[in-house]
Amino acid sequence: EDLVYSSSNVTADVIHDAVYSARPDIKAVIHLHTPAATAISCLQEGFVPITQDGAYFYKKVATYDWDGLSDDASEGPEIAAAIKAVEGCNTLLMHNHGFVCFGPSVRHAWVLAYYFERCCEVQLRVMQSGGKLRTPPKRVMEKAAEDSYLPEFAPGVCEWDALCEEIPHFD
Repeated sequence: EDLVYSSSNVTADVIHDAVYSARPDIKAVIHLHTPAATAISCLQEGFVPITQDGAYFYKKVATYDWDGLSDDASEGPEIAAAIKAVEGCNTLLMHNHGFVCFGPSVRHAWVLAYYFERCCEVQLRVMQSGGKLRTPPKRVMEKAAEDSYLPEFAPGVCEWDALCEEIPHFD
């Protein structure tokens, strides 16, 4: 069953419909309000990819100025425009709200969401340390971003089966 049409959450429907509108190639959307990513969404500088895991998101994160409860379909085109403005966008960081990761499968989108939250946790820890933020050189991040999407390293290829093994199966 397609959750886009069966959801009873109008707010999620507005946001998810906008993602699908902006990226017709997308088959899965993960929309979360996790602690670290929500904290990052409240920072002026927003998300900064500073780790190897951040390579999945290098130049692929769109931002959107959250405008209160997304319960009006007229907000959809603005959200879609934010996503379309970032080539190859896989994540939408909604200021003061949370984030959405999306991809060609649930496996891909979920693993991106997992890594996005981890990257946000690391960014917050670095900021809390009081030390000066060290960002990787542009050439390193560009190469890491490219390599992150090789077939053997794409989001979910290595992690998904192991993660699913951890889920208890009930007979």
